[in-house]
Amino acid sequence: WYQRRVRALALHEDQLVTCSSDKTVKVWGVGSGKTRTISVIPTSTQETLTEWESKQVNNWLSRLLPDHPPTELTGQDLATIELDELIDSLECGEEKDKARLKQSVCLLRAFGGIPNEFLCPISMEIMTDPVVMTDGHTYERSNITEWLSAGNCRSPFTNATLSAKSIVSNHNLRKLINSVFFLD
Repeated sequence: WYQRRVRALALHEDQLVTCSSDKTVKVWGVGSGKTRTISVIPTSTQETLTEWESKQVNNWLSRLLPDHPPTELTGQDLATIELDELIDSLECGEEKDKARLKQSVCLLRAFGGIPNEFLCPISMEIMTDPVVMTDGHTYERSNITEWLSAGNCRSPFTNATLSAKSIVSNHNLRKLINSVFFLD
């Protein structure tokens, strides 16, 4: 059984707004019986690989091969181009870079892009030091530390009160992210 926490706020005498932990907001028309539901957090915050523009490709590529010059390739190119042709077009010289690139592109193709679970819900950036809070969600350490330092005692994801401000490293997620981006 799933229980949602609901909070309400009156906007005007004829409107009421409710927020719940499932990330939805309802605007209720008092007396009219009409409601409008708004999703606070979009269901898909990350573009799929085929929607990437060259900027996203270059961001991903700069993490994988830091010294590589920018490219005009798009996500559609990454998703469809033959791996050997991709390596030739990016002029990867070292065998370890070729192997990294091949494996990482295969993983991106399998995932359809960067999984949302790799992104910090605060910054929407790929996490490099993921940590778990008492709300059960994972955040980038620097982002959640800044959040807590600002005096916040509620989860930035659910708005529930954090039972403790302890931060626990999420080693498994870090290993998974590093396996895709070869950061170790």
